[in-house]
Amino acid sequence: MRLLVGIDDTDSSRGYCTTYLAYRIATDLRPEIQVLAYPRLVRLNPNIPFKTRGNAAVCMQIEAPDSALAFERITAKVEELSDVEGGANSGMVLLEDPSLSSGFERLYFDALTGVVSPHRVRRLLEEMGARSFELGNGMGLVGAAASLGFDERFDHTYELIAYRRKEFWGTRRLVDSSSVKAMDADMFPHTFNNYDYQKRKVLVAPHGPDPVFAGVRGDAPEKVVSAFGKLGFEEPLEGHLVYVTNQHTDAHLRRRLDWKAYSSGWVDCVLKDIKVGEGGHVYLAMDEGGVEHIAAAYEPTGDLRRTVKLLKPGDRVRAYGGVRRATTLHPKILNLEKVDVVSTKGTLEEGTYISSPRANRHLTKPLIRYGRETCTKAGAVDGWLGFSPTQPRVLA
Repeated sequence: MRLLVGIDDTDSSRGYCTTYLAYRIATDLRPEIQVLAYPRLVRLNPNIPFKTRGNAAVCMQIEAPDSALAFERITAKVEELSDVEGGANSGMVLLEDPSLSSGFERLYFDALTGVVSPHRVRRLLEEMGARSFELGNGMGLVGAAASLGFDERFDHTYELIAYRRKEFWGTRRLVDSSSVKAMDADMFPHTFNNYDYQKRKVLVAPHGPDPVFAGVRGDAPEKVVSAFGKLGFEEPLEGHLVYVTNQHTDAHLRRRLDWKAYSSGWVDCVLKDIKVGEGGHVYLAMDEGGVEHIAAAYEPTGDLRRTVKLLKPGDRVRAYGGVRRATTLHPKILNLEKVDVVSTKGTLEEGTYISSPRANRHLTKPLIRYGRETCTKAGAVDGWLGFSPTQPRVLA
């Protein structure tokens, strides 16, 4: 029978990874349970304060003889590969009828743009007849359930994630930077955010103690498989898995801001003043129908900060980002991620401006994807799941 499984919050700041858990389910539980192409890597609201790294959940379509067996085997894997001692609050949801996943769509979009109560999620799971499992305080149920609401009907991309052998966790990742640049040039425009040419920095490899070695992101599964084959690296890998994902779609910026703390979205406004503060951060005083708000483009955003410095009072913009909670020392501020310049009195051209690649969030839509949105399902390609050890690939 075909089932849908959502999992979230198995990692901590000191290690582990929810996508690695999905990879281990796909490889360790064969042949009793078969994970179908492609597991879904679902990024949720990046402004949530109680998240680990990228706030990612995973949803898997699986084939299993019966739901009881699948629930038993997968909960055992969640227990094995969740860092509860390090602060993980894992959640797992199993839906026996995948056709009911549309009942989770509103939850998915709410979890992208705001804060969702676990109590609301538990009520929904009961209404939908879904089984659940939780560790710690169970906050992971929110992301696990929300991930069921995303699929290929919405704009999506793909990511091939390669995983490290456990003996290498926490050590420096040795990726040949020249191979990354060569791959970037060869695969353009089908892959993105591979290399930061301003800072001369490889972007495909993370830096934390988690099991991820590298991730290649692109617009089709065959493209990320091909791109990964062009990379040079100096350690043997455990394997890899291709995900369909909402990354690089700006899905969290689709709603008008309600200005609640930690919410994401957009606001249409007229600029009243622009100031450069300590550290080079740029602060905008904005008027939204007679209500004043403050937005900030911080120094690490690079291109975006340089752009908003050129704006003038009276310019009309649509500002996108996440709302930082007010404190006794600071007002509520919109942390800018993107700006649409609608009309301007300065030298700046009308159009869309985003941050430099190094400052992009997982959900940030790169300019190369505008007009290249994808809302159709791709078939499985060879190499979407690699579970045989990969030897070092040192290029001449």
